[in-house]
Amino acid sequence: MSKPRIPVGQVHTSLFQRAIDTGAMMGFGEVKASADYTEGGLVVTPIENNRRPAALRKIVATVPPPGTNVIVVTHKPNILDAFGKDWFDVREGEASVFKPDGNGGYKPIVRIQAGAWSEFAQDADSFLNLYDLN
Repeated sequence: MSKPRIPVGQVHTSLFQRAIDTGAMMGFGEVKASADYTEGGLVVTPIENNRRPAALRKIVATVPPPGTNVIVVTHKPNILDAFGKDWFDVREGEASVFKPDGNGGYKPIVRIQAGAWSEFAQDADSFLNLYDLN
């Protein structure tokens, strides 16, 4: 994602090492790991399992600093819990792009499959302009 010149201000990941490593390999600077984006499942309380999807929805709805984007590396169960059945088929390495609406909500823009990243990298400017993400 560095090659397409996507301006990134923050990288958040789950506490799992594979997520931290993924965030670091993107090359956008400091990675902030948090339980907010870590898969909970059976090892945390039901209250915590409800809190984590809310945290994911909150960061997606938060307008980033001007001229930047926020990246969150998380896990399929978190994505399903946060965004519902439309993400039942989310795949490893897939990116979901959202745009905050400025009123505490968000709009899903596009889902990019892992295999499409090289194509995306070749013309990221057109993509950013198409979805008004600059």
